[in-house]
Amino acid sequence: MTKILLLNIPSGPFPSDYPPVAISRVFEGIDPSLNCDISFFNLDYYRPSEEEIKNRIQTYSPQIIGISAILTPAYAYVKELSNFIRKNFPKVVQVLGGQMAVISNIILLKTKIDFCVVGESEPIFSNLIRRLQEDTFKPKNMENYTDIKGLVLLKGNNPYFTGYEKEDFHNGMRQFNYKLISRFTSLENYIHKIDGQYFEVRLINSDMSDFLNLIYQNNRNKNMATVFASKGCVNKCSFCHRFFKGYRVNVVDEVIDYIENMKKDLNVGMVMFAEENFGTHIRATSKLMEYFKTSGLNWGAGAVRVKTVNEQIIKEWQEAGCVHINFGIESLSQKMLDVMEKRSTVEETLNAIRLCYKHGVVTIPGLVIGMPGETEETLEETIHNLASVIPDDIKVTFEIYINYVQAIPGTPIYEYARRIGLIGPTLEDEEKYIESLYDVDANDLRHFLNFTDYEKEELVYWKYYITLELIAAYIKKHGYIKVFKYKKTRVYRIGLIYKLLPRNIRKFLLKNLMIVKYFGIGKLIHVYKKKNLSQNTKKFKDVNRSIRKIIQELPVTLREDEVSTAIFKRGH
Repeated sequence: MTKILLLNIPSGPFPSDYPPVAISRVFEGIDPSLNCDISFFNLDYYRPSEEEIKNRIQTYSPQIIGISAILTPAYAYVKELSNFIRKNFPKVVQVLGGQMAVISNIILLKTKIDFCVVGESEPIFSNLIRRLQEDTFKPKNMENYTDIKGLVLLKGNNPYFTGYEKEDFHNGMRQFNYKLISRFTSLENYIHKIDGQYFEVRLINSDMSDFLNLIYQNNRNKNMATVFASKGCVNKCSFCHRFFKGYRVNVVDEVIDYIENMKKDLNVGMVMFAEENFGTHIRATSKLMEYFKTSGLNWGAGAVRVKTVNEQIIKEWQEAGCVHINFGIESLSQKMLDVMEKRSTVEETLNAIRLCYKHGVVTIPGLVIGMPGETEETLEETIHNLASVIPDDIKVTFEIYINYVQAIPGTPIYEYARRIGLIGPTLEDEEKYIESLYDVDANDLRHFLNFTDYEKEELVYWKYYITLELIAAYIKKHGYIKVFKYKKTRVYRIGLIYKLLPRNIRKFLLKNLMIVKYFGIGKLIHVYKKKNLSQNTKKFKDVNRSIRKIIQELPVTLREDEVSTAIFKRGH
């Protein structure tokens, strides 16, 4: 019997509330005829020490360790883990799958990973297991594996991609198997109360009771769980990684059966659709709505395109139990939407937000700031436009979240950074940058490659400025007394003071205070000296079109190690 230990990788400073779906799909996808015994150690949830990892591997004694690595910024952890495993268990074959395989050339040359799986795990992983069994788990001659499509391996001293395999779409669309995974890990992060951690961290400036009033009374003490109605995205945003081609929809009756089983087995009263692009398939979504109208459930969708909705659709969804929708907004400057390739307009975005507020569906606009072409003028456009849709009812949830753009491998913005020299040309330069992304919040400027014509330190105040100006606009709309009475969080208390100052003065003070807070008074003096003494070349200000099109015009020289794998970094 072949023993396989599956590991997932911590994706941030705290355990994720997103279930290990990829692990579940690997479990169910491996060919049963291979006679495999499979186990799972949830590194993201348990955050074990090296000694605990060592003990787990010793106890189980696997021939293969499969590492599920969704996020490329966790590369530094993968490298350390892989080296640790090879040092202590040199005979174990290490296989990596997930979106981190986009940097398979770096992984194979800088870690002890033996194989990377590209795309859906099946049938690639099963084909690899079969060949490893034939080789008695001693893959000395990599030529023996080059006929297995979907792998990246070392051929000679360079990474070699064997070509795309026809993927098992059915396996790639499977729902998360809660019952199966519960044999190996606690489910408390993935099945929790509706008023639990998922909304606690997302509604930090709102009264949770206002949100809970939207939930059917019978559901308020029940659990929330994750569901997938589709996979993939129809868009190609220039900051987003497209590692899987196309957009596919699950069979609606199977989705409904899955939800019904969760209602019965897990006391679920709300489901969250966790895919990237809910609602795009009109017929499938309509069938789901018919089900939800009589299901007694509430539901939400983590990602919907603004073009997908209109008033009739939002009203229908709300009547079918919808309480929460997030849109891919990113900016409310048309210039920046074009740079990002959002394929949407400011008015379409505002209309989607407005309709949610009108019909009692919580939406949390998310912004990505700092793309090439971003200026204080584009930020002002975003603030002005968002302020125009502040809800009339003070009890309607009004939240935003803001991230600085993060250039990750597989995205056009990453290739743009490489081609203009923000990421060095060597393998070591590229690895150093990717390692710097580990355990860094996207709100943190430490990771940020500066695509603007401002000093990097000047950008630190941007997210605070957007937030406080929107609160100032909120106070203007609802009045000081009402806001003081109903909004008791710290940021609104700060906003009440902030609003008292004239706009130019509060902006000036906020900018300088944030530079001093994060970088010190010396850096503030340095910034002003540099701005006054140097001729600042306007390199990014006039960027006003698709980053994807711009990089097609920029020269590129491939290193020998990336000749075979460069295709991954272009994204789909």
